[in-house]
Amino acid sequence: MSKKRPDRIDKDRYGRGTNDPLPTPDPESAERIPVPDRPAPKKFNAPLWAGVIVVLLVAGVLAMNIFGSKDQLTVDSLNPPAVGALDGGSSVYPANSKLAFTENVKFGYLPAPTLSALGDGTIVAANPETAAEDMGLKKDLDELDADEFLDQTITPARKDTSPGEPITWDQIVDEFGGDTVFMPGIDSAEVAAPALKTITEAGLEESTIVRTDDAEVARAAAEAGVGAMFTGDYSASGNESLSGAGYTAVAVETDAAEKWTGADLDVWATDVKDEKQLDQLADAGVTGALSENPYKVLPSEVKTD
Repeated sequence: MSKKRPDRIDKDRYGRGTNDPLPTPDPESAERIPVPDRPAPKKFNAPLWAGVIVVLLVAGVLAMNIFGSKDQLTVDSLNPPAVGALDGGSSVYPANSKLAFTENVKFGYLPAPTLSALGDGTIVAANPETAAEDMGLKKDLDELDADEFLDQTITPARKDTSPGEPITWDQIVDEFGGDTVFMPGIDSAEVAAPALKTITEAGLEESTIVRTDDAEVARAAAEAGVGAMFTGDYSASGNESLSGAGYTAVAVETDAAEKWTGADLDVWATDVKDEKQLDQLADAGVTGALSENPYKVLPSEVKTD
């Protein structure tokens, strides 16, 4: 028979007697977790930081001056007489080539490419009437795609000069947009729509004049906020009819140029012989000239080595 546990509990769960006094802790022997030393606060060198900020601000200003956006050249900001280089100056450079347009911008002439559409819809600088001869093409432009077109070489205009590389309209706008005024020749609405889209997306409406004799192209240009120059038979047209059709400028031969000045259309002469004649026309109110050899009618002031 098992023993019966006593009713009185004389020990707690720690094994101490219930009547034993609780141990008194010795404060001197108690171990404490050491607290890490608080790091000394760092000193703030105000003059040094102020100098750094000034240097950064100066560097930012210099970067903006060197690499920042420049004032955009626009049609309204042109100083007459201006000269548009037809097909990039096709009697001097390979027609409608990257080289031609680069030199146009460098020497202050306005690139005036002829625009065409390839078979894949790419808009390029190429005159359909002369491209086959200029590039030695065995196909028409509308049978080429962009890769085939850009793989061609453009024959130089003069002996002992370099050939040129073809270029698309998008590349022209990307490369030279803002630095010049474009004067593209467009003869169809099919070319006008994508060409004008490139201009509006680049925000270059005020830096472009479309050369055309197609009323539909002129209307499309006007709707896009782009100026248009009439290049057709001006003898059969009047100032008011051209203005009403959306034109802002007209291209005329020198002997008729003065008759068109004073109206609300900018006048551009097409057959200027030399700088003297251009100066006389400018004095009479002509805005500028269109030429395949811009150097002949307005020698560049840019000096080369």
